Amino acid sequence: MLYVRTAFDRVLGFVRRQKPNYQVGVTRASGTSFLTGLTSQFNAIYAVALGANSVQLGLLSTFGNAISALISIPVGWAVDRRGVRPFVLAGIGISALAAGIYALAGHWHWLIAAAILASISTRFTGSGSSVICADSVQNYDRATAQNVCGTMAAIVSMIAPLLAASLVIAFGGMTAQGIRPLYYLQVGGYALILLFVASKLREPLARHQISGSGPRALWSDFRSLLAGRPALRRWIAISALSGLPMAMF
Repeated sequence: MLYVRTAFDRVLGFVRRQKPNYQVGVTRASGTSFLTGLTSQFNAIYAVALGANSVQLGLLSTFGNAISALISIPVGWAVDRRGVRPFVLAGIGISALAAGIYALAGHWHWLIAAAILASISTRFTGSGSSVICADSVQNYDRATAQNVCGTMAAIVSMIAPLLAASLVIAFGGMTAQGIRPLYYLQVGGYALILLFVASKLREPLARHQISGSGPRALWSDFRSLLAGRPALRRWIAISALSGLPMAMF
């Protein structure tokens, strides 16, 4: 018990000595992880209760992954040009909208829009969170900062399913009506996170001078990024190949 308390005090001390933006990022990540954990084990059951079959469940995942892949590079490019703060705020707002669609859904078709919005929101907040963490800590603290953020998010995500299971039982069991209130709770939770982040987060990036816009400018900037950086090209290739086995599970 003493070891756990000492470790907790060290983590808390580490977070406190970082810039306010990092503290905001850790809080947002933990809150989002908790809200995601409320419904993660019930999403498929809920979709089936709304009329989806096994193939249609796969379609929901496919739509979300496809959108995430399509917007990944453009979002990173736009964050560099427009700043982190608007994308993080937009991502949280879109998460609330996706949860609202789940809460109001009368048929599984509604969940296609929710899955697409959830993927967009993850890409928006994920890109912003990486920049915030990199900007808010010193080089020698960077790995620790990433792990602290991930660990705290993982801890709260383990608590959420226990609470969610109790709530589902109280609301009527493993039916659409029993699960639906969890999504209303998500909407309220995301609204609180949005208010907190909007009031506390400061823009970590100076806006880049915009030399052009549209697909042509994006492609030009992308080529410039990769030019003369063989290590970066290898890292991208390794990351892509490492992700292939995950598609099989």
